[in-house]
Amino acid sequence: MLLPFFGFVFGVMASTFLGAAVIALHPCWKLTFANIAWFIGGAFVGAIGSSLLYTRVFADDNQVLHSTAAIIGFLATLGAATLLGGTLAVYIAQRFGSRAA
Repeated sequence: MLLPFFGFVFGVMASTFLGAAVIALHPCWKLTFANIAWFIGGAFVGAIGSSLLYTRVFADDNQVLHSTAAIIGFLATLGAATLLGGTLAVYIAQRFGSRAA
């Protein structure tokens, strides 16, 4: 019962650090709590979407990845989707939201 909770906490922490790095490196974005929150939300949407899509394409009927290459590909896709989802969420928030954030 605690394993999914620890996975969630690890995901939030990893997304927070990744979001802080991306936002700090972007020349026009400010490192604020709102931007970090947008990044975390977008990162989770990207991670869930990529997990569903990747397992639908590469897993067998029981939703199992059998080869090492499939698992490494899943993790690489998960990392890329987390980065892209979070960055896109902050971009949309900056573009259509308030300019103060």
